[in-house]
Amino acid sequence: MTIFSLLAIIGLVALVVTLLMTLVFKVQKSWLMSYLQNFTGILFLFSGWVKAVDPLGTAFKMEDYFAEFNATFADTSLSFLAPMFPFLSGYSTAFAIFMIIFEMILGLMLIFGHAPKWTSILFFALVVFFTILTGFTFLTGYVPMDANFFSFGSWGEYKATNMRVTDCGCFGDFIKLDPKISFYKDLFLLVPSIYFLFKYKEMHQLFAPKNRVLTLTLSTAFLLLYCVYNFYWDEPHVISDHLETEPTLLS
Repeated sequence: MTIFSLLAIIGLVALVVTLLMTLVFKVQKSWLMSYLQNFTGILFLFSGWVKAVDPLGTAFKMEDYFAEFNATFADTSLSFLAPMFPFLSGYSTAFAIFMIIFEMILGLMLIFGHAPKWTSILFFALVVFFTILTGFTFLTGYVPMDANFFSFGSWGEYKATNMRVTDCGCFGDFIKLDPKISFYKDLFLLVPSIYFLFKYKEMHQLFAPKNRVLTLTLSTAFLLLYCVYNFYWDEPHVISDHLETEPTLLS
C-alpha cells in the first residue's frame, strides 16, 4: 500500500461517515468542515494506532531526531539548546507514548467535535510540530555530511544519502515514506489546520459533553495500557522490524 492509496481509503471512509452524520444524525453544520474533521480525525487515529503496536519503534526514531538536533545546535549560537536533547533522549519511550496517545485522542476529539477551539489549536500545533520534523528530515538532503544544517551557504544538490534521518516514522513500519512525501503530507495538513483555527465554530459535535469527556478519558486510559503492554509486558501483537532486528533492546 502507498500513502496515496491509504489517503484515498481514509477519504472514502470519511465521506461515508460524513454522509451518516448529515443524513441520519443531522449534526452537520458545514459539509466541508464535517468532512475535514472526519478525514483528519481518522487519519490521526490510524497513524497513531500503527505506531501504538510498537511504541519502541517510535522511541528509536525520537532518539535519532534528538541526536541530530543535538549535533545541529551544538556548533551554532543556539548551542545552549543542545544539552536539552540528550536529556530528552533519556525519556524517548515516555515521549513516544505521550505523542502516540496525544495523536489518537486528538483524532477522536476532531471526530467528536469536542472543545472545538482547543481542538483546533492543538491540531494546528501538532501539525506544525510534525512539519518541522519532516521538513528537517527532507532538507538535510541538501546539506553535505561535513556541514551544519544552518550553514546555508554550504547547501548543495539534493542527495538522499545526506539525510540525517532517513524516515520520519509517521506510519511506523506500516508504510515507509520518502522524507519529501512526508514533508508534503504535513504541508497539506496545514491547510485544514488553518481552516479549523478560523472556522472552529462550524465544527459538528457528537454526543453530550459529559459523554465525550467520559469516552476520551476511558480511551486515554486504554491507550496507555495498550502502549505499555506492547513494549513492557509482552511483545506487540503486530511484530515490527525493530523488534525482529533489535531483540536485545527488550532484555
